[in-house]
Amino acid sequence: MLQIMHNEELLKEHINDLIFYIAINFWYVFLLLAIIFMLVMIKFLKDYLNLQLRVKRVNSEILEPLAKVQNSEEMQNLLTRVDSFFSLVVSGFYVKRGDIYFLDIFSHEDKEVVLPQRIYQKDIVEEEKSDSCIRYIFMAKEVLLVVYTKNGLDIEYDKGVFDLFAAYYEKIVTRIHRNALEMAQERSKDIMKQFLNIRSTTETFLEFVVSLLHKKADAQMVVVGNQENKKEKTFRFGMNPVHKKRFFIRNTPYIVDIYTQQPLAQDIIDEIGKFLDVAGSYFENVDRDSKMVQNYIEFLRFWVQSLEMQSRYFVNHSLKVKTVSIEIAKNLFMDEKNITRISLGAELHDVGMIGKISSLLDKSNVEKSKLDLVKYHPVIGGMLVEPINGAYPIVDIIRYHHERYDGRGYPYGISGKDFPINAQIVALAEYYVGITSARAYRPAVSHEKALEKIQMQKDMLVQERIIDAFIEGAETIKKKLDLIDAKHQKK
Repeated sequence: MLQIMHNEELLKEHINDLIFYIAINFWYVFLLLAIIFMLVMIKFLKDYLNLQLRVKRVNSEILEPLAKVQNSEEMQNLLTRVDSFFSLVVSGFYVKRGDIYFLDIFSHEDKEVVLPQRIYQKDIVEEEKSDSCIRYIFMAKEVLLVVYTKNGLDIEYDKGVFDLFAAYYEKIVTRIHRNALEMAQERSKDIMKQFLNIRSTTETFLEFVVSLLHKKADAQMVVVGNQENKKEKTFRFGMNPVHKKRFFIRNTPYIVDIYTQQPLAQDIIDEIGKFLDVAGSYFENVDRDSKMVQNYIEFLRFWVQSLEMQSRYFVNHSLKVKTVSIEIAKNLFMDEKNITRISLGAELHDVGMIGKISSLLDKSNVEKSKLDLVKYHPVIGGMLVEPINGAYPIVDIIRYHHERYDGRGYPYGISGKDFPINAQIVALAEYYVGITSARAYRPAVSHEKALEKIQMQKDMLVQERIIDAFIEGAETIKKKLDLIDAKHQKK
């Protein structure tokens, strides 16, 4: 026992001697460790204070102003401040339209980095480096915030701020969309009233009829004469016309002379004659009876055909959508009455493409304001067919043909059971004809590729059973559309 105690005393003495030796000879090590610890603490405290200061600055300079933003113009002004705060080269918001995101607003013009007008779903990468910049994309459901920077971002701290920006702008866009939709509906009602009243103002209606004749016949000049009072009115669209064709408007004293560079083809002559007979009923202020309904339908058909003749990308578009819609309806075993309704709705689905809208069909780059104008053509079209909805209930088809079953369509954003079955059929037909036809901003996809894309859209674009009905008749549909194209090429 004494031996053990003696050994413990010796061990304590050796340890104390060792500690004393280290303290005397290696004191600088302890000093160095103390300095390192102090530097680490200072760095930690500095980072913490900088972070607190940054958070305070973000709140006061970015987030508090963001909470006050009410519209796109105010958001655009705030983006400029965001660029300066985060040292960005340029930034911009993109809004989803179908499967494509279109540039909506951006902070400023920059020669070094030009923001693309559209971003496709397949091109969305959260972070992408190029020779001069790094591109970041922050996503909300319907909005992308795209930023370019030379030095990169501290994603750990900054991502939340940019995600909040994207989500907040999506709310703004939704509110603006809702307000604009209400305004468009009111404007459309006014348009409809003016349109229905136009038949009692012969002079105004005459000018409208002549503008359609000019487009349909490629006329250089149109002269309208009245046999009763011997008055004539001349509309010139070009120089030195060569050929003249005279038309008499049935049951009216009006004569129409159309002057062209080339003789009118017989099918054009027949269509114009038929149209002028219809227009004559408006000049005579016919009551709204069954004949009036048919005349109005023929008038709208001529309107759609004239629209399509303005664009090489939309030739026979309505006929193709009508053909596909009928095949889908047949495969769903719908009755003849409903198929007739779907057929007419598909044929007139783009009747709302009036005025400035029709001038945008061949453009590859469309400004945001004009894109919004195009977006509301189903609203206008729905109002134009409202007068005949009692006899032919097609308003819902025309009004909703750009909606989606998952609620991501436009202009109303309806979904599920609120999306009428007839409108779903035409929406799918429009989608297929659209992607298999070339546009100014993209080439057409093949029939096979279109089938693959449509198979992936079950219960998203439209209900699964409608897509199944389309797939079932896909080969028949392709043959009929090929025949339409072949007939057009022979003309």
